[in-house]
Amino acid sequence: MKKNNLTKHIISVIFLSSILINPVYTQSKFKLSTEKELITLSLGGISTITSLLINKNYNVSLNEINSLDKNSINKIDRSAINYYSPDLSLVSDVLLVSTLSLPLTFLFFDETQTDLKTIGIMYLETIAITNGLTNLTKNLTQRFRPYAYNSSVPMDKKLDSDTKKSFFSGHTSIAFASAVFFSTVFSESKSNEKLNNYVWIGSLSLAGSVGLLRYFSGKHFPSDIIAGALVGSLIGYAIPKIHKESSNFALTTNNNQNLISFRYYLK
Repeated sequence: MKKNNLTKHIISVIFLSSILINPVYTQSKFKLSTEKELITLSLGGISTITSLLINKNYNVSLNEINSLDKNSINKIDRSAINYYSPDLSLVSDVLLVSTLSLPLTFLFFDETQTDLKTIGIMYLETIAITNGLTNLTKNLTQRFRPYAYNSSVPMDKKLDSDTKKSFFSGHTSIAFASAVFFSTVFSESKSNEKLNNYVWIGSLSLAGSVGLLRYFSGKHFPSDIIAGALVGSLIGYAIPKIHKESSNFALTTNNNQNLISFRYYLK
């Protein structure tokens, strides 16, 4: 999956969606507000643009590869250097697309018909923020991927600039953001607790499979995958919650201090 192309598409969609936002106040589970949408879309846009500005698209040098020492890797992560599989990497791409497509099923549920526009914008915000934060972190940390330490991997692969974008896993962060977003919105829309549990188990299993494949393909260390899962899950859960009609969460700006505040109220 070409990450630069994905980023360009997300920037385009953010721009178009920011123009189309027109809050509709109906008897629905979720609610849009101009202030809230400008904040969330701006967070996604700013993080994405910043990551592009600091992106270091230079090839890794041979000296850098030769100087890598597997003993410098912590014991938990070290096992990842023994794996490398382009085929499994391709399978992870397919599963990621499948996970990203989960919210499309809301088109067929009666309970979500009045919220389709709101859900679409919330999902855009979820993916935009997750993608922007992920790429920003990758470009700041410049961590070598596990396969860079693997002697069986072709040198031309190791010398690619993408080799230094291990932390944290973008496939995993986006997969978990999509899965948690889908499950959260589904649970808020459906009152069938048993069905909701199945949805959570199924969607998280799909996202978890993406992370597992990133490990066995040699693309990511366990810590990359865990961090990606945590970040994606947090964003995928928070975005629907701050848009819920009766929410404990609040996302506001402070005009006097030019600050964005995120609050949780006990009820």
